[in-house]
Amino acid sequence: MSSGLPKTWTNSSGHEGRYRRKVGFEAFEPDSDALFAYTCQAKSEGYKRSRNTRVFAVAVSPDESGEDALDWLMTELVEDGDEIVAIRVIDIDEGEKTDPAQQDEFREEAQTMLSNILDKNNEADGRKLSIIVEMVAGGVTKTLLKMIALYRPDSMIVGTKGSRTRLQKWGMAMGAPGMGSVSRYVVSHSPVPVIVVRPERKVKKTLAKRQNNPKRGQYAALIGPDGALSLSRSRSRGSIGGLSDRE
Repeated sequence: MSSGLPKTWTNSSGHEGRYRRKVGFEAFEPDSDALFAYTCQAKSEGYKRSRNTRVFAVAVSPDESGEDALDWLMTELVEDGDEIVAIRVIDIDEGEKTDPAQQDEFREEAQTMLSNILDKNNEADGRKLSIIVEMVAGGVTKTLLKMIALYRPDSMIVGTKGSRTRLQKWGMAMGAPGMGSVSRYVVSHSPVPVIVVRPERKVKKTLAKRQNNPKRGQYAALIGPDGALSLSRSRSRGSIGGLSDRE
């Protein structure tokens, strides 16, 4: 690992002095492919890493899907003593990496994201975390995999951001859960488990659509009033179509 710019370290009394911070620019070079990043970190006062510490990486894209992934992680998964690595990938050219104005934007955006995560964590009383924010320049999919290799998290959380193929759009029209090109790539290539978070509004819309689907009546008839699936061969053959709507 080599440093692209001198590291800077700061102590902050923000958020009522409950966190210790450090920040800096770094350039990592895995496989001779430079990875330029601005990193800032905060730890809760009294935080101690232990053998039970879990590391969760989350892709926080600057849109609703990224915010959904972060919200789900903070409310449903993270516990006291865990570590969060929040990653945002920005596509900039080589010249912008050393441009002072661009570096200021990196700093501001990273600090805003860190403050946002700290605010979310403060909603959970007494939870002590280590939080790392990585603002990384590069292509989204390959950069996310590089960050996974760097931090080796227990799992990766992503939203549903990304362009979709025609086949994926057809699947979504039929009510099937959809993934964008970014989330699909990460799921296919990540060496660690990947959790894809769908926006809650989309989940509710899909559930409502299924509730109004007339084919659900065929499945209910197949199960029977007592909830037990009939073992009748003739009945199950005649009701196969009702199973297509089951998840």
